[in-house]
Amino acid sequence: MKRKMSCAEIVLALGLVGIFSVFVTIISDLILLGRPATAYSFFELGTESMAGIVQWRITSGTFIGVFMLPFQIAGLISVYHGLRPSGKLLPALVILADAHALIMGVAFHTSYAFIANGWKLFYATSPDNLNMSEIMQKFDFYWKLIIIIMLAELVFSSIIFVLLVMSGKTMYPKWMALLNPLCVILCMFLVIPPIPAPVGGFVGPTTLNMATLIFFIISTIVIYKKLKRQESEVKIPA
Repeated sequence: MKRKMSCAEIVLALGLVGIFSVFVTIISDLILLGRPATAYSFFELGTESMAGIVQWRITSGTFIGVFMLPFQIAGLISVYHGLRPSGKLLPALVILADAHALIMGVAFHTSYAFIANGWKLFYATSPDNLNMSEIMQKFDFYWKLIIIIMLAELVFSSIIFVLLVMSGKTMYPKWMALLNPLCVILCMFLVIPPIPAPVGGFVGPTTLNMATLIFFIISTIVIYKKLKRQESEVKIPA
């Protein structure tokens, strides 16, 4: 008879799936956007930096990321286990907002393929081509609109996460409130841009997913240890 997985083991398994999917998505970022430059130049140029990326990198980098991003939801389920003792509604809102941001992230990642080829066409035509300039401006607007939506959902979920953790009713210690997803991302945006060439040009594109990786790793370790400790304290009847 097979032994059922304990809650701690389930949380660990879900967390590892989430961590692995983020790690592979980071690899897709490197394939798609990485180049020997400063990290700051990546943030300054944005999608225009893709004009010089070869086509096989654009295709493979885009679709590896698109395929792996949905698996990050497994990591969110692990987070839900950590928040669940504080109630049903608010923890569910945190996960729903983050899951929707991941769905938007798939659209965001997919858009790179179209935008990259748009920039290639832009530079292949005359610099004075007003039609191409207008098209790239529209691409940039749609791309930034997705970022705004994801940011709004991130802020919303992070605020609730902090409030729940600070209530002391979750499985997270209160110091975990400082490591909410928004705070981790902000820290990454402070640390990564000054990284010089050639490393910076490869690290810069991974900023968002690197922040997610850090959060998932810490969250999974904290919840797993908490659940294991609880399970060890349960007395088994003679």
